[in-house]
Amino acid sequence: MKKIYPYVNMTRANADGSYSVFLIVKGAKGRFFVNTGLSTCDKLVERSFPKSDANWKRKTTLLGKYLADAEAVCINADIADLTDAELKQKIQAEVFGVEQKQPTSVLSNIILQFAETKKDATKSIYALTARKVAEFDRNASLEADTDWLDRFRTHLMDGGMGINGVAKDLRNIRAVFNWARRKGMTQNYPFFDFKIVNEETVPNNISAEDLRKLHDYPCESWQKPYVDFFFLSFFLAGINPVDLLSLRKENYKDGHITFVRQKTNKEGAHTIRTVTLPVLPEAKEIIDRYPSEEGWLLGFMDCRNDYRSFARGCNDALCKVGPTKKVKDKVGKLRKMEYNPICPDITLYSARYSFGSIAANDLDISERTIGMCLGHSWSKNVTCRYMAHDQSKVDAVVKRVVEYVVGGANL
Repeated sequence: MKKIYPYVNMTRANADGSYSVFLIVKGAKGRFFVNTGLSTCDKLVERSFPKSDANWKRKTTLLGKYLADAEAVCINADIADLTDAELKQKIQAEVFGVEQKQPTSVLSNIILQFAETKKDATKSIYALTARKVAEFDRNASLEADTDWLDRFRTHLMDGGMGINGVAKDLRNIRAVFNWARRKGMTQNYPFFDFKIVNEETVPNNISAEDLRKLHDYPCESWQKPYVDFFFLSFFLAGINPVDLLSLRKENYKDGHITFVRQKTNKEGAHTIRTVTLPVLPEAKEIIDRYPSEEGWLLGFMDCRNDYRSFARGCNDALCKVGPTKKVKDKVGKLRKMEYNPICPDITLYSARYSFGSIAANDLDISERTIGMCLGHSWSKNVTCRYMAHDQSKVDAVVKRVVEYVVGGANL
């Protein structure tokens, strides 16, 4: 249910010194502002204009009508699938009689429309793609063809982007065309004869020997939580940071954590994949060390709205774990810290690469079993639908890899 209330923007005065009055429409996913066209010389008294305003009674009556009409729009069942931008347009049209501009077929604008259907993090990625498209060709439309895609790819690569970065933008554009076709906005599809080229990623894995050094190293106190988080990810079969930080206490039961991968739990995903992993004593010890007061499995997300800031701090800390010494700074004083890291190129995602690589190369575990630990689909063949998932194999592999690394044994 949407909540609607009036708001006076006192931060910016109009030319006559008055302040604009808006309606704030607030829902579970965010809020937006709708300009009422009314203005006031001071703050409102609840839903009434101050008596110092000219025509304050008429303005108060109008504001009450706008609020009632906007609430009527928001309780209709047909708004359930509308984005905030679409709902705002609907309120502007039905409550305030604002004539809506016809949707443009400019590709960069269509990308932004598509972005509004996504979560905030994904929305920003598509907004960046839209900006690149606009910089290359501000008049590009949904009639873009294969030649346009070739020229756009060349433009990005000439600008210094890598092959995989370009491929990501092209996949974003492909997703927009698929969406536009489903919406009946176009029948054009330039990707029928266009191949998106990817470059194989070099796994950023860490050897078992270096992992032991990192695990046993007496790191600085500020680095300790980040090192613990990295190894907790590794002890849980290289679980992705977003999945680990999204776990609630109820996800942990009977010595296992069960969760839906964030990567598959989104619009357009073919399969929503549930993963169950054993919590070994090594992992349990770390979980108990960082309790949450807000219902999370780990306290790292307390007072945070986004996992990315923690992940950035973690990556920065991991790259500095190792011997240090003070060196002279630019003004010649001995106060700059020089780091000699154990794992210079380590990131949080190295836990996932390392788990898979050690399991395959050091312990000769099958690719399919490793895939089950990582939450991957091991086959696209229909046969896999008739084969039960053996959780005991996952438990055994996780235990074997963890004991091999932490214990240093050749299991």
